[in-house]
Amino acid sequence: MINFQNKTSILVDIFYDSSNKNTVILLPALGVALSKYQKLIEILCENKINIICADYPGCGRNTPSVSKTFDYGYLDLINAFIPSLHQIAIEKNMPNLTIFGHSLGGHLATLYAQQKVIKVIGIATGNIELKYWNALGKINILKVATIINLMILKDGYFAGYKIGFGYKEAKTLMRDWSKTIFTGNYKHILKIDSISSNKALFISLEKDDFAPLSSTLGLSQYFKDPQILALDLSTQIEGNQHSAWIKKPNEIVDKITHWLDDQK
Repeated sequence: MINFQNKTSILVDIFYDSSNKNTVILLPALGVALSKYQKLIEILCENKINIICADYPGCGRNTPSVSKTFDYGYLDLINAFIPSLHQIAIEKNMPNLTIFGHSLGGHLATLYAQQKVIKVIGIATGNIELKYWNALGKINILKVATIINLMILKDGYFAGYKIGFGYKEAKTLMRDWSKTIFTGNYKHILKIDSISSNKALFISLEKDDFAPLSSTLGLSQYFKDPQILALDLSTQIEGNQHSAWIKKPNEIVDKITHWLDDQK
């Protein structure tokens, strides 16, 4: 268990074998419970990768749920939630640590790596600034941002389950997310003085309407020499490409494993 800002205790899953040579801290997507990542976790373990993971505060199996009185933002996750997971890896002397984020998790991993020495993997993630979207994408993301902020005004948090985007999400978190649409940066969250020299791998998925390659490239610019892979899994995996891959993660885990081994 880890303590989050003296507001709640969070259950942490640790999958560790002393013979493994790589370790990842897994950060989920917005509104996706950790239970949805069980196949990914299973395949990572089969590939001799240690894993530290937890649902975000107030999400998944954690209580209390996000509400108008239980709020946090990006910075709270970067300064309190992720460091607690990182500390577990340090205390257990887990080797070759990488922070591995899906969607929102990729944003958080990128920002965390601006102030820590740690490798990053981002899957189906990107900078959501307007310029990275085509015309239809611009219209859709502006609609989503408008709906989110109207729902926050009404409920005091974002009840994403009502519109099929996220579940119960914190007010400040979603406002942080929305601002990036217009600014294209994270200055409202974190002061970033230089581009990170940390190693980074970003995997963009073909037909992912929530994180097109252009947005992935935009987020990768926070690193000096990121590696970018574009994969088309749409013929193998049906459904929304942004998240369907977690049901059949074998090819992505294969790419990740090779990249991690190359970093030693």
